[in-house]
Amino acid sequence: MFRVRKIDAMGVAVPMKTPLKMAMGSMETCDNLVVRITDDAGCVGWGEAPAAPTFSGETTTGMIAAVEYMAPRIEGQEIDSPESARKLVEPLMYGNHAAKSAIDMALMDLIGKHRDAPLYDVLGGRRRERAAVIWLVAGTPDEQQLARRRRDEGFVTFKVKVAANDPETDLSRARATRATVGNDVRVSADANQGYSPEDALIFARGAGAAGLDFFEQPVMGEDIETMRACAEVCTVPISADEGLHSLADIRRHHDLGAAAGGSLKLIKFGGTGPVMEAARLMDELGMKINLAGKAANTAIGAAAVAHLAVAVPNLDWDMNMSSQYLADDLVDYPITVADGHIVPPSDGPGLGIVVDEEKVARYRRA
Repeated sequence: MFRVRKIDAMGVAVPMKTPLKMAMGSMETCDNLVVRITDDAGCVGWGEAPAAPTFSGETTTGMIAAVEYMAPRIEGQEIDSPESARKLVEPLMYGNHAAKSAIDMALMDLIGKHRDAPLYDVLGGRRRERAAVIWLVAGTPDEQQLARRRRDEGFVTFKVKVAANDPETDLSRARATRATVGNDVRVSADANQGYSPEDALIFARGAGAAGLDFFEQPVMGEDIETMRACAEVCTVPISADEGLHSLADIRRHHDLGAAAGGSLKLIKFGGTGPVMEAARLMDELGMKINLAGKAANTAIGAAAVAHLAVAVPNLDWDMNMSSQYLADDLVDYPITVADGHIVPPSDGPGLGIVVDEEKVARYRRA
């Protein structure tokens, strides 16, 4: 048990190695909220949430304001379990799940430190030793060379970012990626809701022949009918992402045949507990699970996703670790990928990371 003494909310912008090209535009920096929570014993927990207006409707400025609104209502309160943290934070304001997820992450980091246990144990225990990490084929001129290099390094799963082009161009990129990485690894495509219904159906019809294993979020998240139509014409499974924000969303996609699986993100569900609950439901329904941080997390958020990746019931569609695309990081020892897989940090309890506060200050923008 501990008592929350102080909550600090900061906005940071860490540069990417190269711009990440997606349907909604190009990303050159990760613009994120970082939360630092200090308890009454002086112990510190860290949390992070990326700005993702098309996912959660939240910007970095808005998330800082949300945390600053919730902070006085959390400071001075006792936390003795993940359940008590969730019951304290969730009712404080409607929505704002990205901001809440950063608070939750920092509180879970503290819970792990007080229990002297890694986060995956706090979440219920480890189900696998490591998790396969997806490499994004993201529209850069050298995307195929990078994919070949990562395949040689042991990566076993790749995702082609599509919908910044017409569907035929993207199908050609998917075929090229499959040819580059070979047939013994997973290759998927993610439109990030970027296709029109007409273009989504064109891509869906060609996805299997292009060598893809699944096709993620062809159209806007609320367009369940087109998702179902894509599933009917596609010879590989359809995955949902932006369309999943609640347990009800998961059931609706399943019951309507609109998705065979989906991507779970902390910023959509509001914290580690809700993500674990969503993962259990998806597993019960026979749906495939992908875990991801929004592009891009630093190693703070990536550590939380890595712990979730070894704790969820299934991880058939692997995990996205977006800190690997950054030119720098906010921790002393950035999380690394070995043989295309990640093992959760083991340097200490909680998230298992050591944050470099000088770097937080260097990249701070708000």
